[in-house]
Amino acid sequence: MTRTTPPDQSTTARLRAEHGSALTLGEDCDLPDDLVVEISPGGQLTLGDRVSVRRGSTIQVHPGATVAIGDDVAIGEHTFISAMVGISIGAGAALSNMVDLHDHNHRPRTVSNAPDGELVPWASGFEGAPIVIEPGAILSNKTTVTAGVRVGANALVGANAVVSRSIAPDTVAAGVPALPRRTFDGVPAPREDPRTLTVGFFGTSIMEHLEAVNAQMTAQADLPEIGSKVTVEGWSQRGWVHRLALSLRATWPHIGFDIKNHGEGGATSRDIVGIVEGDRATNGTDYDLVFLGVGINDVWRRFQNRTSEAVELDEYTRHLTGMLDQLSGYARRIVVVSETPFGPIEDPETVTAMNAELARYNAAAAQAAAAHGALFLDVWGPFTTAARLGGHPAGLWSDGVHLTELGDTVLLQQAERLLAEHRIVEKLQDYPLLERHAALTAYGPMFARYRTGGV
Repeated sequence: MTRTTPPDQSTTARLRAEHGSALTLGEDCDLPDDLVVEISPGGQLTLGDRVSVRRGSTIQVHPGATVAIGDDVAIGEHTFISAMVGISIGAGAALSNMVDLHDHNHRPRTVSNAPDGELVPWASGFEGAPIVIEPGAILSNKTTVTAGVRVGANALVGANAVVSRSIAPDTVAAGVPALPRRTFDGVPAPREDPRTLTVGFFGTSIMEHLEAVNAQMTAQADLPEIGSKVTVEGWSQRGWVHRLALSLRATWPHIGFDIKNHGEGGATSRDIVGIVEGDRATNGTDYDLVFLGVGINDVWRRFQNRTSEAVELDEYTRHLTGMLDQLSGYARRIVVVSETPFGPIEDPETVTAMNAELARYNAAAAQAAAAHGALFLDVWGPFTTAARLGGHPAGLWSDGVHLTELGDTVLLQQAERLLAEHRIVEKLQDYPLLERHAALTAYGPMFARYRTGGV
């Protein structure tokens, strides 16, 4: 970029003259004479008050992208910041010398990405996702932060680290890739645009788990007298889904969890197909994580002699495959949950026959999950073990189908184990990489307030 301003002008005056409304500079910034700022058409760079940048640094904003640097941020020597989507650096954060922030990568040179086979570096295009450095975070010398990563408030990243996964607030991380080493009690820091994960549940009453509600029953300071009567005022969803939601919020308090429980009592796979389609058509929700469990009513209806409502295995498989096809288009991670076995609901021989049939449906669910790259949570074994060793087999079920608190706990523990084993929540904290232009559209609202005119 050619400079047209006199060489004796201050750096701030030079930058304002070069970039006009594409650049917003706060008060009392300390910027070196050799600071390189490149802002392409449609790009926006915002610096807050008292931002300090040392010599040899470059800030590069590609078309349509945004770089937002908060108040009292310190940036060391020879640091390189390059945005094709958006990079935000929160107030009071520090980037030491030779830190590199790139919110984009070259896409692989596949036939679809480079159909003409042109031998130039940019022929395959780019993919990108935001980088968010929260307030008070410190990146030590030669730290590299890759696209889609969020570094939490007050986090301290050791020298030479490569941050390719998000780091929680109040955490010391180091290494290649950077991994948490320890946590500490951090000072209060503002939380701007906290990460929110949307988690959906599609299934039967085992997911829905309705309980009667009266406000007085949950007010510890105003519980009703023993022997008195209360009126059912409504219904609330509880069970293992509710408890898993609480567990997620307790384990990752810095993340927001938007829980959408679409479980429906009595639903067969025919019904749940409609629920999945209706949710997408009505709400258009993109999910970070989906739990899908269905099949118990498909089998049970036959043994209840409600044959018109029963769903044969072939039809069940078609329904499940269709739901997985659809959900795979807008859910980042899918977990197919096996159905829990039937408990003492009929005579032992009938229950054995019911479970033998239900096992066939679970096997089909496992195959469908594998074919779609989904995880399969097999809770059958833990339930049968708990029933066999617990001394009171009926203790897992309230009526042979629906779960007691003990049954909910068994299912909850298996769900938590799966999430921990595959580090699902940790990985979902990262922003998904998208084709460059799609990323600008998808993530644009995150940076709207930093742009001239709020667009």
